[in-house]
Amino acid sequence: MEKITFIYNSSIVLISILISIFACVTTLDLLRRVHKAETKKSKNLWLAASASMMGIGIWSMHFTSILSLETGAEVIYNGPMTMFSLIAAIFISYASFYVFTFKEEITVSTLVPAAVLLGAGIIVMHHIGVKATLTNFHIEYNYLLVAMSIVSAAGLSFIAVFLFSKTIKESFSLYHIPVAAILSFGVCITHFIGMKSMTIYETHHDAGLLNSKTWEFSIGSNSVLIGIVVLNFIIVGLMHTLSLKERRNHEAKMNYMAYYDQLTGLPNRMKFQCNLRDAILRSEKNNHQLAVMFIDLDRFRLVNDTLGHQHGDRFLIKVGERLVENVPSEILIARHGGDEFILLLENTDESKVKKAAEQILSLFMKPFIIQEKEFFTTTSIGLSMYPDDGKDVSSLMKNAYKAMHLAQKNGYNNYQFFVREDNTVHDRKIKIEQGLKKALHNNEFELYYQPQVHLKSRRIVGVEALLRWKHPELGNISPYEFIPVAENTGMIIPIGKWVIQEACRQIKLWQSAGIRIKIAVNVSALQFEDHQFIELVNESLSQNLLPPKYLELEITESVMQKINQSFAIIGKLKNIGIKVSIDDFGTGYSSLSVLSNLPIDVIKIDKSFVSKMMTDENTASLVKTIIEMGSNLNFGLIAEGIETEEQAEFLMQNGCHLGQGYLYSPPITKEEIGKLLNKENVV
Repeated sequence: MEKITFIYNSSIVLISILISIFACVTTLDLLRRVHKAETKKSKNLWLAASASMMGIGIWSMHFTSILSLETGAEVIYNGPMTMFSLIAAIFISYASFYVFTFKEEITVSTLVPAAVLLGAGIIVMHHIGVKATLTNFHIEYNYLLVAMSIVSAAGLSFIAVFLFSKTIKESFSLYHIPVAAILSFGVCITHFIGMKSMTIYETHHDAGLLNSKTWEFSIGSNSVLIGIVVLNFIIVGLMHTLSLKERRNHEAKMNYMAYYDQLTGLPNRMKFQCNLRDAILRSEKNNHQLAVMFIDLDRFRLVNDTLGHQHGDRFLIKVGERLVENVPSEILIARHGGDEFILLLENTDESKVKKAAEQILSLFMKPFIIQEKEFFTTTSIGLSMYPDDGKDVSSLMKNAYKAMHLAQKNGYNNYQFFVREDNTVHDRKIKIEQGLKKALHNNEFELYYQPQVHLKSRRIVGVEALLRWKHPELGNISPYEFIPVAENTGMIIPIGKWVIQEACRQIKLWQSAGIRIKIAVNVSALQFEDHQFIELVNESLSQNLLPPKYLELEITESVMQKINQSFAIIGKLKNIGIKVSIDDFGTGYSSLSVLSNLPIDVIKIDKSFVSKMMTDENTASLVKTIIEMGSNLNFGLIAEGIETEEQAEFLMQNGCHLGQGYLYSPPITKEEIGKLLNKENVV
């Protein structure tokens, strides 16, 4: 065997190194996209692309370097083995990149196996490639140099992936070029050390054949070299096309997210405002009218709070679908937010708008079927017209919103056009409604306490917790003003929850100070019907380690409208050990037949009767009847709104011995009632 001495063609070697750097830069850019991809499909696609680029880069560098060898002997390629070396490089690169690109947090323990795999890919590709190109030669190895090539491949790969991992989430920048150069250096140094480790012997030498084949080999070398360079550029071109496509898809997705509601698929408020702005310009140019229709689902918050947000979302989707299916296509339908929808009607007039509003009201007369259950709702619709009610986007939308609140004020399930004269009152109501949504979070609510006393001894027997709200702009707002708004919007449920929890917390604080007294808490009919109400009461008591006897719940007579449900809930409260009273008795729906069977403890005589009983004989007779009836049914009796000694005396003479009112104390803060309880004898 004759030893083969070979030298490198420096020009082709330079090309091979440039190919390697180019491939590594492209690979790192593709790897960065793997980490930023949002879907698993996109991640896998970019991972496959980066692995292919790396594999082809290693393969191209190796074979370009082989082409640079000037041996003076014929080189015979093994086609299948050559292709196998390429496939091996791609698959091992894929395994290496998979190890760390799919991890949310990249650590050294993650990078080590990735670097080992990548180094192994470079080594495996090199040695399979050598076997594929030098099939007619005998090769002997210097294993020390082989070991050096392995260490170089793994070590430089680790440095490269470690540095790259620090900026994997950032955009591609000049910082990545040195990282790519290190990775490329690992590929090149592995190849050249690997070639240095080999001693090559020609097994079949034919000088004549050698000389005759040299030129043909040279032509083939140039062809292969050109093919390798073209292949790399084709791959990069394909990746660039793929990148552009993904970028366009991403931009389209971002545009959709910016202008369309994610739940219903309808245009959102921003999209509606853009369309309204364009419609105003068209209407001004053509001297046409347009209308903005603001739709609010009545009592939707109650559905959401009692049945859960999942049902609430399904409900909103169904509402959107029904509007799209039944409203003419030339009318723009958008979701404003929450349970509010907004429509744009162009080239219209008041009569057409009325007809459209009536059609929409009728759409909600039919139930919505969700998971085989029927759900009903009505709508309140507000309307504003261009140019009479506004000539810009903000004015038209704001005035339609005000008109919607006017529809709610008029009893819901109707439509109203904007009325400019109603601005002051309406603005206050809007501020109250919007303020209620923030009041809990901003700690604007406070409980005041009014003593309940034994009329003769004036000893305190309990206190009633009364909710107070100081609005940051409007100041102190009467409960008679904000409670109805809270009930209409459904905010009464979270507010009522806070009241019960705060009252229980206060009872615990007083008990820690040695004061043992019950607190009566008002419960809204909506809260009373909430399916989580009993659980709320139980949790509030258990969290504060309170005996149930210290909490009394006051319900209004309106709960009698759903007598079977009321019986069940009151029964559960009684089983817990909580006292239940009927507040404002005589003003609502109670009947003797219902009261005689209802497991309540106390009847509270409404202050409207107490204030008139000394001057009106009919009212006085009514109060006497209530007291007599309560006594016969073994109910406790408490009179509200006592302001004079004469009223107190009348009540005691007729058998009512407990009461509350300004004669004894107005509602006062927890600090003031605390001082009073410390001074007074508490029963």
